[in-house]
Formats: sequence, structure tokens, C-alpha cells
Amino acid sequence: MDDKIKILIASVLKPADDVRSYSKIGQSLAQTNKYEVNIIGFDSKKKDETKNIFLYPIFKFKRNSIKRLFAPLYVIKKYLQLKPELIIVNTPELLWVIYLIKILFGTKIIYDIPENYQFNVKQNHIYRGVIKSITLLYLHVTEYLTKYFTEGFFVAEEIYVTQLKFIHKRPFIMLLNKSVIPHEEKFNSINFTSKQSLKFIYSGTIGEEYGTIEAIDFCKKLHSSNPNITLTIIGYSSDNQYLESIQNKINQIEFIQLITEDKPIPQAQIINEIKNSDIALLPYQLNPNISGRFPTKIYDYLALGIPMIIPPHTHWKAYLDQYHAGLCLNYINPDIEKFIRELPTVTFYKTYPKEEIRWKSQEQTMLTFVENIVSK
Repeated sequence: MDDKIKILIASVLKPADDVRSYSKIGQSLAQTNKYEVNIIGFDSKKKDETKNIFLYPIFKFKRNSIKRLFAPLYVIKKYLQLKPELIIVNTPELLWVIYLIKILFGTKIIYDIPENYQFNVKQNHIYRGVIKSITLLYLHVTEYLTKYFTEGFFVAEEIYVTQLKFIHKRPFIMLLNKSVIPHEEKFNSINFTSKQSLKFIYSGTIGEEYGTIEAIDFCKKLHSSNPNITLTIIGYSSDNQYLESIQNKINQIEFIQLITEDKPIPQAQIINEIKNSDIALLPYQLNPNISGRFPTKIYDYLALGIPMIIPPHTHWKAYLDQYHAGLCLNYINPDIEKFIRELPTVTFYKTYPKEEIRWKSQEQTMLTFVENIVSK
């Protein structure tokens, strides 16, 4: 008789095989053999391949589609089919239907917070005017109500402990987005010469505050001094206008390659591109939305031994300096000559990153937290 505890992880815009939901939280729970993990999310290419994990890629609409309004109805339908004992929800627009499930069935709830959604809406330019005000009001009310309906929180960034007052009304743990890339043999330290062939990579979200255009501009300027460089941009953008500007900017530039789709790129494909690169570019614009956070990709680049070029951010630099893993660059006004002089003088990865950068280092904390909730 199968007596595993059923857990439902629910999202709207994240793919069903999202790295945090599937590869991190989902697999950690499933491998205990105590839980059956069911993940609802956006359409994905991945099929069910992991013991005790079942994927339901039921959402297939554009971000601004009217079909998005009906997403909560799909969730409650799937809930009635599965009847899980615990729901882990990471999308605020699903909270109201999760609250309804709580009222009707008493199901236990964990709110996983990968982003400060209210802060994101305030800072970005996607929402404007009345729509922005209504969205902020909705987020404020629904997240405020979590103190009445949830059993606890997963928090993906240290800064959220200060920013999100509502999480202090319930138990919470920090679940940082550390790397799940398989442990490889210890890699050697890395040195570059000034004129050697270099493969730069920009991976992840393509967007204005992530500095995609700044990465292109930097490589175009560097290419004038070193024609042996290339740049690969791989990632997804929900901002079609910005993506079009990227495509126009690199049109007919042979040393820059853009890899993108109309939905998130599979993580395995991104990792393969990173492995084939020499240096990673992280040209974030250090606005209030970005500067308090710690980019997930830093953990992955560290796990793969890829040197990084980051903006002048004190906390990020201090973290990378432990491993001699990066250089700072002002992407807004880059000093190309200084960069060319400095790069050959640095020995990267004199110190090898260990378990502290890996998801496994916090896995047991999460399992204990979940066990305490489901056993009540």
C-alpha cells in the first residue's frame, strides 16, 4: 500500500520543471521516499523521469493572455483530483484560491517566496497607472492574509527577511537558490592572456535591469581591441519590446549569438552553454530591486568554475573574493583598456568552492521544516 504524503507545488508562470520547484525543493522531498510530489506549472519539455515526482505542465498561454485569469480554476481542479496534504505555492495570484482550499478542506500551506513581488511591481515599467495601483493593492492584501492561512514560508533571499514584514507572523526558513549542478572533479585555477580567444556568456533573464544591452556594448568595445572574442546570450524575456531592441542591436554581428524562445530555456541547455564558455557577464543595473539580492547564477558559475565580471557591488565582490572568482566592471562606462590590462594579472579560482554553494547544504533544514508542518 502506497502511504506517501502527497504534496502539490503550484505556480503559474514558472515551468513545471522550474529549477527551484522541481530540481531543488521537489527532488529533495521526493528522494526521502516519504512524499509524492506533484508540480503544476507552465508548459515544459521535460517528461516525468524522477521517482515520486509528477509534472502537470497545464498552462500554455502568453503572460498577458486572458487565459491567465482562469489559472486558479485549473489549480483547484487538479487539487480535487490529487487531494494533497500540503500545498507549496510560489505565485501570489494563486493565493486566493489556495485560501479557499484551506477554508474548505483544511489543507496545510507553505508560501515559497522566490521574489519580492510588491517591490518588483513598484520598480519595473511593465505595469503603469491604474493597473499598477490595482496590482500593488492585490499583492498587499493577498500576501498580508498569509499570516492567517499559511503554516510557514520559504524565503529565497536574505534581504526579504527585512523587506517582508508579513513573514514574521509565521515560521519561516531561508532557502537560498544555491546550485544543484552535479559535483565535478576539482577544477584548476584559471589564467587568461590579453589577446587570447575568449568566449563570454550572458545567461538567464533578458531584460533592462539585468543589463543585457550593456553586456553587448561591452563586448562590442572589447572586440575592437581583441577580435578573438565571442558572446553568447541565452535566456528568456517577457519584455518583447526589449527583446526586439536586442535583436536589432546584434543584427549582422557575427561574434554575438542570441539563443531565446517564447518560454524559459531548459536549464540543461543553459548549463551546456556555460560549460562551453570562458567568462560570464553579470551586468546588472544596481537599482533598489537588484542591489539587495544575490543572483542565483553566481552559485552556478561557482559550481562550474567560470570566472565572472560583475558590477561594483560590495557584497557580491566579497563573496567572490573568497574564491578569486571575479572582477568588477562599471558596465555603464566600462574602461576597456583597464580591463585588458587587469585580466591577465588575475589567477581565478585559487580557492575551490565547497558544499557551502550547493543546495545540499540547506536541504536537511528544509526537510525538517516540512516534516514539522505535515506531522502537526
